[in-house]
Amino acid sequence: MSAESLRTFSAELHGRFAAASGDFNPMHMDAIAARRTAAGFPVVHGVHTLLWLLDWLATQEPAAPCPQTLKARFRKMVYVGDSVRAEVQQRSATALRARVLVGELEVLSLVLSGVAPERGASPLAVADAVAPVPARALDRAVADLPGSAGRLRFAAPRAAIGALFPAATRWLGEPRVAALAAASALVGMVIPGLHSIFGGLDLQRTDEADDGALAYAVRGADERFGLVQMAIEGGGWRGALDAVCRPRPVTQASMERALHEVRRDEFAPVTALIVGGSRGIGEVTAKLLAAGGAHVCITYRSGRADAEAVVADIVRHGGSAECLPYDVLQPPEIQLQSLGRAITHLYYFPTPPIARRKSGLCDAQLLAEFTAYYLTGFHDLVRVCQARAQAELRVFYPSTVYVESRPAELTEYAMIKAAGEVLCADLERFLRGVRILSVRLPRMATDQTASLVPSEAADPVAVMLPLLRHISNA
Repeated sequence: MSAESLRTFSAELHGRFAAASGDFNPMHMDAIAARRTAAGFPVVHGVHTLLWLLDWLATQEPAAPCPQTLKARFRKMVYVGDSVRAEVQQRSATALRARVLVGELEVLSLVLSGVAPERGASPLAVADAVAPVPARALDRAVADLPGSAGRLRFAAPRAAIGALFPAATRWLGEPRVAALAAASALVGMVIPGLHSIFGGLDLQRTDEADDGALAYAVRGADERFGLVQMAIEGGGWRGALDAVCRPRPVTQASMERALHEVRRDEFAPVTALIVGGSRGIGEVTAKLLAAGGAHVCITYRSGRADAEAVVADIVRHGGSAECLPYDVLQPPEIQLQSLGRAITHLYYFPTPPIARRKSGLCDAQLLAEFTAYYLTGFHDLVRVCQARAQAELRVFYPSTVYVESRPAELTEYAMIKAAGEVLCADLERFLRGVRILSVRLPRMATDQTASLVPSEAADPVAVMLPLLRHISNA
């Protein structure tokens, strides 16, 4: 390693790249939509990271010839606001290997070669018609992609993207920088589109005339794993692009199903506060309780539209529900002042993204965040609800089977949930009029558990309904 550079991907830089590339995929630009993806937060465009790396490399080697080949792999997601580090790993007379890291975790690898391959990729023959980048990301299924081909117009003048990466532009030329940005829009907005992840590029330099468009043709689409392979050509590049069609947000059981599962009065006259009830297990809990005659107040931190949709579904089918903004990281007293009913039952489902990108076994910052969500926030809320309760307060605190199995990437989550079980026992032991049920739940079908490779997950209705009956009848 002979040199390195640092960069923080601010929201401003992030927005400028989106405008210049045309890639406005919600996973990048919409925090509410991003929370329903594996990332959990808005992520930096992979090509933005790549072009920044190329820009820095160009400043390190201003006299270096334009590379003949480029191979990049996007290995981990970079969150908006992350600070990253670029470094050269290996340099020779004909090749250069570099990478980008967050902490000690490699998020992007790059290999450049100054030697042209003996046999280059074949020219791409597609229809002459050129399409603009769509205003909204297309929602494409992998099964519909084979045979797809076309030409995608660069979203902005070449100078707009070139101005963001001036050194790379001088090195590679405006068309090649613009074509790389167009590849981001191709994946994020067209194929696979809405539910996409950029995998990597394997490109060769060409001297073909630039016409301001990127040609593409799908060469392979594997429905089992959501893998999509494309041939691309334009702006002075020709080669291959890999992408993944990521899982769609999980749709939970409807109120109509809940009414078929529950007796109309079995949860009356419960008044339940369901923290984190706008989606996932909290949403299922709200619908089952309301179907059984309970009044439910579901809280949300950022997903107001999701919470209102759950309330509307419940009310439309004759249930009683309301929603309330609530942040478990803030004191609960003021946030609960608008509640007009005494709470009889508390269900605690707030969940930050669980599976996080990290470089070590145990991340202190993540552990502190989980502590605030699952321990401090829960403790403070139980104390306030207990003080307001007019009778015994019944509480449900979900633990997890990961306390026992402990997957390596979920160490902090398992640790905190184990501590949460201890906290539940002591709150029930030392607070009058509080009864707490803490259960190690299995892996269930939610946005948090969705994975690229399909795996077994329990039905939330089948898991939660017996528990709701138990806590109501205890």
